[in-house]
Amino acid sequence: MKKYYTIIALLLVACLGLTVALSQDGGIAEEIEAVVMENLRATQAEDLHAMLNTIHSESPLYSQTEEMATVLFENYDVNYGLLVFRYIEQDDEYAIARLKYSAQKSAGPDFNDNNLDTIHVFREENGSWKIWSMAILEIEYI
Repeated sequence: MKKYYTIIALLLVACLGLTVALSQDGGIAEEIEAVVMENLRATQAEDLHAMLNTIHSESPLYSQTEEMATVLFENYDVNYGLLVFRYIEQDDEYAIARLKYSAQKSAGPDFNDNNLDTIHVFREENGSWKIWSMAILEIEYI
């Protein structure tokens, strides 16, 4: 009987640990999704300062992103929409999410409307999650 109670106690502790882990991941997932939504909002609004505020200042792609956004904003009006947000994992420094979003031109020269399937890596900066890097998995032209 004592063995039975020990097994139940261990299962309860394991379930409690899983619940805590899931609630912590849920908080991180919500924070990261909010960063993604702000990035898309600021990019569509052509608000360079707000868009760059969603990118980690030490990201190896920060300067390149700033230059590309400046050219994009000067030449195009693009509408963005988040199609899929899937939080994957977080370790000590980084968090990973898979994003699918659309980019459709509303004004400007030739542009291929598309849906992007990406993996984004996030890193905290001053207590807030920021975009660190991203990799394009697939581009679907629409």
